[in-house]
Amino acid sequence: MNFSAIFHQFATWTFRAAIAGGIVGVIYLAMRGDVDMPGAQLVAAQRAMSAAEAVPCQPIGQTATGELVYSMDCETLPAAAPALGPAANAN
Repeated sequence: MNFSAIFHQFATWTFRAAIAGGIVGVIYLAMRGDVDMPGAQLVAAQRAMSAAEAVPCQPIGQTATGELVYSMDCETLPAAAPALGPAANAN
């Protein structure tokens, strides 16, 4: 029993199977595209929302002087600061 010859045949056929799998994968992506990819759906949703339709951020807190605090991720601040009732000032 020649282990070297058996290993060589196994490695050769494994490599050929990997090449065939890669070709099938490339053909699948070329025919299917990225239609069902989550990233494509996210980009399409972001393009649909224009700057005018963007929802303003909600404040996450209030300073001791009464100024509202917004998240660092906030890109759209509201035009007028919402009035926080007396219950919010009690905290």
